[in-house]
Amino acid sequence: MGHIYFVGRRVSLAGSAREKINDSVGGEEIHFDRLRAPEEIAFLERFGVDRERLLHAGETARRLNVSPKAALLGEGWITEKAFYTALAVEIGAPYYDGALRAEEGVDFEAAVATGYFRLAPNPAGLRAVLAPQGAALKLLLETSARGRLPIAIASRQRLAACLRAQFAAPMAEAAAYRLTDRDPAFSAISGATIQQSLLLILTLAAMALIGAAAPTALKILLTLLFWGVFSCSVWLRSMAVAARGATPENEPIEEAELPHYTIVAPLYREGAVVAQLVRALDSLDYPRAKLDIKLVVEGDDPETFAALAALRLPACFDVILAPEGAPKTKPRALNMALAAARGTLLVVYDAEDRPAPDQLKLAAAHFAAHPDVDCIQARLIIENRTDSWLTEMTAVEYAVLFDLFNPGLAALRLPIGLGGTSNHFRVRALREAGGWDAWNVTEDADLGIRLARLGMRVDTIDSDTLEEAAHEWGNWFRQRVRWQKGWMQVLIVHSRQPRRLLRELGPWGTLSAFSLIAGCVSGGLFGALFFWDTLIRMAVAFFAPGYANLWYGDIVTIGLMLWGVQAEVVPTVLVMRRRRMPGMARVLLTLPASYILISLASWVGLFELLLRPFHWGKTEHGREKAKLQRGAEVGVVAPVEG
Repeated sequence: MGHIYFVGRRVSLAGSAREKINDSVGGEEIHFDRLRAPEEIAFLERFGVDRERLLHAGETARRLNVSPKAALLGEGWITEKAFYTALAVEIGAPYYDGALRAEEGVDFEAAVATGYFRLAPNPAGLRAVLAPQGAALKLLLETSARGRLPIAIASRQRLAACLRAQFAAPMAEAAAYRLTDRDPAFSAISGATIQQSLLLILTLAAMALIGAAAPTALKILLTLLFWGVFSCSVWLRSMAVAARGATPENEPIEEAELPHYTIVAPLYREGAVVAQLVRALDSLDYPRAKLDIKLVVEGDDPETFAALAALRLPACFDVILAPEGAPKTKPRALNMALAAARGTLLVVYDAEDRPAPDQLKLAAAHFAAHPDVDCIQARLIIENRTDSWLTEMTAVEYAVLFDLFNPGLAALRLPIGLGGTSNHFRVRALREAGGWDAWNVTEDADLGIRLARLGMRVDTIDSDTLEEAAHEWGNWFRQRVRWQKGWMQVLIVHSRQPRRLLRELGPWGTLSAFSLIAGCVSGGLFGALFFWDTLIRMAVAFFAPGYANLWYGDIVTIGLMLWGVQAEVVPTVLVMRRRRMPGMARVLLTLPASYILISLASWVGLFELLLRPFHWGKTEHGREKAKLQRGAEVGVVAPVEG
């Protein structure tokens, strides 16, 4: 005996029996002008679905320009499994449970897109599995009246889940090597090339020889090198902040014209925050019939999977169980979702995110107004700024990055290192770019540079996503180590083929990409050392007027530091005033301390790059002080790592 699930109700179906389901509209008074339900959902009345509900679904479908079935499921009036189980009974076909194997060589992405795949020869004589949509659904209902068809019926989610179960190993491999198979030069899996390694060894050997023979000459060379990298980084930052202008408003899109949107949220040990995430996604002002929400859970994370199962999610939510495989990283999970994405547009959110309700509509309008834009970065805002000094500094850092720096780079049409969340993409462009690099631990920054190299434009919009920052030292440090290690991976990847980089980005794009990437790496490793060395030079020059050793070098070094300081201070002051953040004096006075901590994380990241380059240092979510205090008051255990 099987079961079909309607929202809030479970009813048994034995064989072909049609048991009535008394499931009212919930007391809502609805008036309709049309008395016939659309053909593709009208059969549900024989299973007890109210006619008024079916008529309302038809009206919603006409208003949104979607199929009646999509409207019915999108509004949450019936679950996907309930619909397809009833359909199977209606046409006299079995509901597919995965027992029969699919034909070898099934194209997963094509199967999900079409709702169809062929079965291997089987005793039941069934030839294919269908999750029919639209016209195909109407045709199937008409054809079934002429006799039994050699097919099994499945929901779209069931179809995809069964294929993942059967082809777990090859699908895990495809998610891990999606980019590597397309263009190995863009993947971090191979690390530094032989040429890069030889160049580094020869450079270090030459520096050692010069240092032994002429220490002063080595100091001059290193100073010139650092001056060059530091100057480029400060120049890029100053230009971007100056270029940041008002973002033009776009004409809103009518609901009937809105595209289908895939939302992806990779989850790992996030059982404590999934309910918050679902509430945030449910608050989005976007037609449910046009949403395709993918929640990706790792196979060794039963807690998160159980937490999601307990929520009884509506049909627009699709929980994807990622098969075991290496590397166990966020970008691999994202690639799993990309393979099953059904939307025209796609956005990535983290487990703790709370995007503005109108963000999807704003992004869709921006894409429609700018056909040359392939990716949009929304702003990330730290909501727990007052938890600690670490969260306060992170909040200011995010405000500078997402309010000024990234919009400025977008205005200049220069490469952007994307943030890890609230990235909106055209699915077509994302697939053409090879998706995410599963072997890069800052897959977002890497993808931003790669999009630019492939000639795809990245833009920004003025829409906020609230995010949680780590307020505890260990949590914060793990995250920073991963970020800094990832930027080193990005530097290795995008410096492998300098001539190709120059050809793809042009001189200015190449210089800005180098300034962005090398600035993050060298600034993290040597920025704090440079700052304190310059302070010592200034002190020596002030207390020893006769000091003449590298006098001109001292002047240039001090000038560069002052230029760099203003490039940090001015944007900080601007965003703190714009966002009305208190504590400006405290933030400015303690900026040097934050650079020391980032430098420490950078050096640890460098050693991790050598010893375990693909290790993903997890950040714990749901750790805001307010949440922990509320949990303590009611006896809730602190959230686990995620």
